[in-house]
Amino acid sequence: MSLDTEKLHRLTGKQFDKLYSQNAAKYTEMAQKALAYAQTCIPAGEKVRPGDVVSVIQNAVRIDPTFERHLKDKKLKQRFWLAWFAEYIVEQVFPQPELMNPQPKKQGG
Repeated sequence: MSLDTEKLHRLTGKQFDKLYSQNAAKYTEMAQKALAYAQTCIPAGEKVRPGDVVSVIQNAVRIDPTFERHLKDKKLKQRFWLAWFAEYIVEQVFPQPELMNPQPKKQGG
């Protein structure tokens, strides 16, 4: 579960970026609450991953009237928009580090 370039282009092509920016405060609060909830579910010693937060956000977004209206207005019936938009929200609120010239991990010794 991660937002890639293709998903991002398709989301912006259907104006999900505008949906987010017009409701940024609501979606930011949603993501922060989703993170807090995910932290209560993750075993001690393990870290919360973006996919954990995305899963929680999906449950909130699926009943969000603004999101439902956007799908209806754009005539989008595919279910993947929910997951992709949740990934988009997480990336906007909790940006992931850049992958500029990543150094592969050395295996062995």
